[in-house]
Amino acid sequence: MIIKGKLYLYSEQGMEGGYLGIVDENFISFTTPQSILNDNQKVYDSKNPLREGITSDTEIYVNNAWVLIKDPKITDPILNDADYKISSLYVGEEKGNKNADKRLMEKYYFKIIYKEEKADKLFGKGNWKFNKWKTQIISNKGKIMLLGGVLESIPHRPFSIPKPKNSSVTVHWKDGTTDKKRLSSTLLTEQIDFKGWHSLSKNDYIKVFDTTTNKVLCEGVVKKIPLRIFSPTFEGHFTKKSQHWKPFFINGYKAEIHRNIKTKKWHFFGRNFSSFFRK
Repeated sequence: MIIKGKLYLYSEQGMEGGYLGIVDENFISFTTPQSILNDNQKVYDSKNPLREGITSDTEIYVNNAWVLIKDPKITDPILNDADYKISSLYVGEEKGNKNADKRLMEKYYFKIIYKEEKADKLFGKGNWKFNKWKTQIISNKGKIMLLGGVLESIPHRPFSIPKPKNSSVTVHWKDGTTDKKRLSSTLLTEQIDFKGWHSLSKNDYIKVFDTTTNKVLCEGVVKKIPLRIFSPTFEGHFTKKSQHWKPFFINGYKAEIHRNIKTKKWHFFGRNFSSFFRK
């Protein structure tokens, strides 16, 4: 079995580590941005999809003027609340201050949906349990799901910035050139369907390719490289002998996984899951 796609490091909010995996290329597409671009986001030229760049100085058109998205006038007031910085919405459920959560919910009239409530809704109360790290839930039927993404709330908080039809960015292209005031409608962003996610197995054989020349940059068996599939810390995935593999997962390099044994395919739920992979 060969899985072709892009390498990713899944990092759950509230922890620096996570899981190493690959997303099948059949579940990756490139489309015109459907929402406002962010600073430091990877984009592609709509006229030349192989041309890759990074954004900065994102602006949106509000009240007949272009305004930087960093402008405090267009942000949700909850972002300036001291409780927000220690809340589960900001630092993740494991580290979040539940009293701060309660004060925020009472002050801004919303409800946070915690992981247990999500799991009860998905599997039914009493039909699941956490693993020892509380990063996965395991149903009574053995189904495993990662608990990732930003916590949901009803209504959603913090509020998103206004949603005009277009945004404007500066793009720093990999070819060394820079475009200023580039409209998002002339760019493409990578869209990932995480039904195509596969967690690495220690016996998987990996080949990593240069995105331009398609030349093999690195290859080897996961357990011999060595790579640690799961780690509670970011650096824990890579030993002294495998530090050079780190950029391949951070930057989503093209890769192949050669797999001779059947391994579990992880499933996910949670809001904004893909934002954890875009660097």
